[in-house]
Amino acid sequence: MRPRAPELDAVCEAMRGESQVALTIHENPDSDAVGAAAGMLDLFAKLGVAALLRTDPGVELPLADEFLPAGLVAEGPPPAGATLYALDCGSAERLAVTLGSWQGRIVNIDHHHDNTRFGHLNLVDATASSASQIVCEIAAALALRFSPPAAAALYAGISFDTGHFQHSSTSAATFACCARLVSDGADPNAIYKLLFGRRSLASLRLWARAIGAARPAAGGRALLAPLTAADFAATGASDDETEGIVDALRSVPGVEVAALVRQQGGGARVSLRSEGFDVSAVAALKGGGGHKQAAGFSAAGTVEEVTQWLSTELDERLSTASS
Repeated sequence: MRPRAPELDAVCEAMRGESQVALTIHENPDSDAVGAAAGMLDLFAKLGVAALLRTDPGVELPLADEFLPAGLVAEGPPPAGATLYALDCGSAERLAVTLGSWQGRIVNIDHHHDNTRFGHLNLVDATASSASQIVCEIAAALALRFSPPAAAALYAGISFDTGHFQHSSTSAATFACCARLVSDGADPNAIYKLLFGRRSLASLRLWARAIGAARPAAGGRALLAPLTAADFAATGASDDETEGIVDALRSVPGVEVAALVRQQGGGARVSLRSEGFDVSAVAALKGGGGHKQAAGFSAAGTVEEVTQWLSTELDERLSTASS
């Protein structure tokens, strides 16, 4: 484990003193957000603190059936008097729950470098591989161990956010956390199969459409793949089956930035990946965010319109960036 930061100790002290808390995560949640939430729910249970994960109606939680305890997810803002623990979210505007008139104390736990420090208490570590890793370090500081289901959820969160330990954010501390989670009951083989080892025929057909439609930009330094509503309808695949496409695009030699632009509701959702270029700066132009090498945003307009805007933006930015 890494040296303890004062903010980590402050969060631990706050957790010990709570009587009722609510947790929330970022909009369009991923496995790291769900893993961090499952881990925190487990820790609060061990501390004897009532806790629920709060989201807006209709928010889809990936792998919730496998990783989130039944009865611990609720819709709507936190109750009056509860502290809100926001996990894996860079800003208050991107929370998965609408706070409305709710006012209360917020504890912000995150690993995004562009986090706005919107909490009354902020534990933001941009060197951590994932929010799940930070939750593991909180547990170590509290001298608590995880239940096997929580350990599995956290291991999945770390594995997901590191691209199964491929990203540069993976460190010795990351593996130390994973070793601790395995000793608490996480099964690496089962989790790998759950995250990366299962693909439906529909998802393979969707991948084929995305890769077949990929178009270069910025003289080949960027590669953009559009997926329309017609593509989803023709293949029968769901949005969560797009996971991994943008990383496959990024693997093409010479491609510095990869983007997947897919239909979502009345607009488009964009996932960006890079090796060294700061894609979070591009995402921020549309109100999105993330990491320098992995970011995303939602935008109004058709898939084609958003793809064209992104192509133009990357042409300009990559032309002025060093090769």
